[in-house]
Amino acid sequence: MLSPTSHDLSPIASHTTAAASAVSVWVAQHYGLPVQQCYLIRRNLNDNYAVRATDGSRYVARLCAIRPRGPFNVDFEVALLAHLHAQGVGVATPVLAANGAASVTLPFPEGPRALVLFRHCDGAVPDTPEELHLTGATLAQIHSAAQSFTGPASRYVLDGHHLAGRTLDYLAAHPEIDPSVLDAYRQLIERLLSELAEVEGTLTRVMCHGDTHGFNNHVTTDADGVQRAAFFDFDDAGPGFLTYDLCVWLWSNLPRKAPMEPDDALLKRWQQYLAGYRAGGGLVTDADLAALPLFVQLRHLWNMGEGVARIHHWGANMMSADWIKKQLDVMAAWARLQLPSA
Repeated sequence: MLSPTSHDLSPIASHTTAAASAVSVWVAQHYGLPVQQCYLIRRNLNDNYAVRATDGSRYVARLCAIRPRGPFNVDFEVALLAHLHAQGVGVATPVLAANGAASVTLPFPEGPRALVLFRHCDGAVPDTPEELHLTGATLAQIHSAAQSFTGPASRYVLDGHHLAGRTLDYLAAHPEIDPSVLDAYRQLIERLLSELAEVEGTLTRVMCHGDTHGFNNHVTTDADGVQRAAFFDFDDAGPGFLTYDLCVWLWSNLPRKAPMEPDDALLKRWQQYLAGYRAGGGLVTDADLAALPLFVQLRHLWNMGEGVARIHHWGANMMSADWIKKQLDVMAAWARLQLPSA
């Protein structure tokens, strides 16, 4: 039975998905871009929309989602992309708003959100050995060019706390996780952070892209048959460890079921990726390579944390308590990972 005051309650939004028609209006209003077509590409950590202008040029509009990690990092991201583009590195370039701002703040029921516009990154996801080699080389160019970046500092540093420490807090708020499983994660995270503390002084530091899983960059082929790679979606970029930026592609491709060991085909693709990084001028030390099993686990924890922190939007089934429990075995297997060095 409804209480006498229940009719006075207003809906509370945890996450709003804006209609593409609204995004079209906002892009036209704030960027001065006449829009011919706009549609939602996907909802994930952010909501991304494809935009086509009346002159045929293509863009991607991102509505940044409110994330538990804290405020938007857009000023850093846009400045970094502009710097990398000016250095001749293949990235999806940002478009400033008509007033010169890096983003536009829009009111939403759940709170203010940032709208950012980028030029569309042509091409397709890298697949062949040559394309993986080119991807690695372009990542090395990003790391090299970012060394001279002097723009706004990132709000986030991709350190142990960012990658794993936050995850423990997110897991503790999961509505169904068993206390024994949470305790197992607490012990795992403490052990991994202790291992990181022992070796972090020997590891190479770079400006990380932060999400180099293989689907955030495209490869194009021009009329002369020359291939080029370009990266996009720097939303998780920040200062961090080279090993982390390298391991994300590997993490994305590692098997999640027994025996959870990379087969020969995957190892050869990994070697192409790593060889490309070195060919692009990237220096990878023995210490960086030795830390790969550690960082594959840290990456998995970061990804889990981002998912669990979005239960209010995605629902608990996306990160079920049973799935979370099984990931302890997955990471235990990855801790024993053995990889070729070249």
